[in-house]
Amino acid sequence: MTFKRNRAFTIIMISACIVLAFIAVVFLRFRGGMRIKPSFDIAPDTDIICYRQDDSRWADEHLGNSKYTLESSGCLVSCIASALSMEYGIEETPSTLNARLSSDGVYDSEGNIQWEGLRQATGYQVDLPSDISSNMIDSYLSRGIYPIVRVRMYALGNVHYVLIVEAENGRYRCMDPLKDELTDLADYGNRIYAVRCVY
Repeated sequence: MTFKRNRAFTIIMISACIVLAFIAVVFLRFRGGMRIKPSFDIAPDTDIICYRQDDSRWADEHLGNSKYTLESSGCLVSCIASALSMEYGIEETPSTLNARLSSDGVYDSEGNIQWEGLRQATGYQVDLPSDISSNMIDSYLSRGIYPIVRVRMYALGNVHYVLIVEAENGRYRCMDPLKDELTDLADYGNRIYAVRCVY
């Protein structure tokens, strides 16, 4: 009987540890995130331009001198290229933008964009708001500025960037550089962790 009680106790303790570990992971993944939902519909005032980071035309291009490529880590660059193309009516592809950022030393050694370097190299306005809200997102969209938002894949997965392009029927619609079709922000839990606007 003692052996059975000890075994049952061990199983309960292991199960409790697994549950606590799962709760801790969820807490850490959601930490700092903000759930948002549009207050009204906002249609884009131009055609939506979608770029895939893994497009064979530029997938193998490196981000500056880093080991990372557009295919592996180019979601942010692809979102910026799409936003600029829509805002200015130009063709700024992930490839052309990446070439400019690489030649001007905008990336660090890990392929991360240095925002002040982006401002200086391109002359574009860069907003890095710290207070995230639906009203802020709606304000940008209403002005024809497309917010780039940091999300988590499948709500709890890896960090990823998507471009919010419109608000429709109480949901934000996004250009995801890993998808062929527009997605809903709900696909990422309606939760964002940072906002970047380049215009």
